[in-house]
Amino acid sequence: MLVGAVFMVMSLTAWSRGSAAIPLSGEEIITQIHSLATLYKINSTLVLSTYLQHQGSPFSDINFSFPSWFENGLPTAAMGFKAWRCLCPGDRLLQARQAFSAISEFFQLVRDDQMSLNPTATELHRLLEIAQRSSEALLSNLNEAMLILGYQPQSTQPEPLSWASTDESTFKRKVRGYVLCREYRDWLMRVPKDMEILRAARNRRESAGPDRKDCCRS
Repeated sequence: MLVGAVFMVMSLTAWSRGSAAIPLSGEEIITQIHSLATLYKINSTLVLSTYLQHQGSPFSDINFSFPSWFENGLPTAAMGFKAWRCLCPGDRLLQARQAFSAISEFFQLVRDDQMSLNPTATELHRLLEIAQRSSEALLSNLNEAMLILGYQPQSTQPEPLSWASTDESTFKRKVRGYVLCREYRDWLMRVPKDMEILRAARNRRESAGPDRKDCCRS
């Protein structure tokens, strides 16, 4: 079980080599994002199972799963294999960045919900806080990666939530938290694979020369 490690934010803008701070290379950036997502993935199943345990039936029932539940404003990691395999490198990074931007915001709302619904569930509150901080750290790295790898991100992103989201019914708030914890886990499973594909695409492009396109085509 991770404790302090998940609070670690690894900066992509530079790291210390001796006494100097040197910008990371493209390969180092990809490796670092892969490592962070792999690290955070270890606790993501625990976050989901602990969340479900505290919500009552049907959430706490054995083998509960409802994959058809989604939440407006929260990108899903689910995608067909062909579409996923043929994403352009910039789109691969952009989708992950959009996901963790929304995830980090949703975690704040779900933490507020659970303080109201389960005020004594201290372990759940701790895990949700860790997950939020982990999401923010990964988001920071993805933002930097887009700049360093040459994929210009949009200057602003729409907020996925509004103040009206705080007015949902108890059941809808529980569903929202469930979908969030599920998508958090699924995105942390997807991002390392995205980075492996991105690394391979960069290597092929470098081998083929500057005329090779970023997108793979069937």
